[in-house]
Amino acid sequence: MEEFNIKDLKINFDISTIIEFINSKKAFEMDFYGNIYALNEASKKTPLVFKTKNDMTFDSTQIQTILETLFGKEYKLQTTATQGQITPVGAWQDIIGLNQDRMTYFDHQTDGVEVFEEKELEDIGWQAISLNIDYRTLCNHLEKECEGIFVYYDNGMHFNGFVILNDIEQAKEKMCEFVRVQINEKIEKEELFLDELEADEKEALEFFNYKGQ
Repeated sequence: MEEFNIKDLKINFDISTIIEFINSKKAFEMDFYGNIYALNEASKKTPLVFKTKNDMTFDSTQIQTILETLFGKEYKLQTTATQGQITPVGAWQDIIGLNQDRMTYFDHQTDGVEVFEEKELEDIGWQAISLNIDYRTLCNHLEKECEGIFVYYDNGMHFNGFVILNDIEQAKEKMCEFVRVQINEKIEKEELFLDELEADEKEALEFFNYKGQ
């Protein structure tokens, strides 16, 4: 899984592409690789770092001033004649909002992972909880086994971030396989007794189609 720690991230982009959008007064968005797209045309599998607001009117004709107005202080813009660079850590909260409809899950600073945004993954997570397999354990496995992008802020004291998985169907398979392995381990460690199952545990075993070792 590809990872971006926004604390240390700098993103380069082509100024001429932005100028074209500004001249045409068309809104645009930028991803974490510095690619620039017309509004809402970037793939849902790529995280966004910036999106223009509706108003594309500027008080100056100077490109440098326009770019500074466009990005604001949070993005810490630097430019050369043809290339721009942003340091987006100051815009982290805005970036989380930009990717709300893209992320598979969000890892909160205090609460950890509370929910999977995709319903079928959330159903798996909900059933796994009945077997004392928490969301963080499931996410660790997804981050190890699945392709996707992990964007986070980590300064050594504080951490939060979000994951965008490439293939939800693969993630579902990986999660269910992992849970079945965990069930076997819990039985071997005498943490789960098949003849003393609670109702929610029975439901979970049926959900995961558990047939025994």
